[in-house]
Amino acid sequence: MQAKKFAYARVSSKDQNLDRQMKEFLSMGLDERDIYVEKQSGKDFDRAVYQGLKRHLREGDTLYIKSLDRFGRDKEQILNEWHEITKVIKAHIVVLDMPLLDTSKYSSITGLESLVADIVLQLLSYFAEEERLKIKERRREGIAAAKSKGKKFGRPNMQHPQEWEQNYIEWKWHQITAVEMCRRLNLKKSTFYKLVRQYEGREGAVCEG
Repeated sequence: MQAKKFAYARVSSKDQNLDRQMKEFLSMGLDERDIYVEKQSGKDFDRAVYQGLKRHLREGDTLYIKSLDRFGRDKEQILNEWHEITKVIKAHIVVLDMPLLDTSKYSSITGLESLVADIVLQLLSYFAEEERLKIKERRREGIAAAKSKGKKFGRPNMQHPQEWEQNYIEWKWHQITAVEMCRRLNLKKSTFYKLVRQYEGREGAVCEG
């Protein structure tokens, strides 16, 4: 049976737009019927459309995703899913925004496909966790410093949009610009910087772009 190409596009809520992901998949020549579209949170992989897609995957097939956060948010679950697709089903995964995560590139070299993907995914998990810990520490220190100066905390904080954390990490790693993050999350630039300062627990910061 001839290998097939599939794509998985996801947003977290019904009011978010899938056009950017769809446009890229269609420009690659994928058939629209082979693009699985889902509007659901990425907190876990218990998603009806995704599970339906996985049931259609066969050995030698290729699954395209725009970015790793479109696949899922929890890094441990991502590792498990990646293992199942590439080692149990023996299909390929291609992450368009991260060229190193293209398992089809290494398929001719025994063992390298799994090794490269595992190393990159583990590094992503490590740096994401380190970034979260640093953020929590900065927030704690910022709040403590503000309280020591008599700052009142009566005004409620602004709510961070869904998918904030993954996009924030990509921005901090210079994988996307502030403009791209604002576009993804439908934020004004001034609101974006306020949310960054609030998220990092600091006031009056100058943010990078």
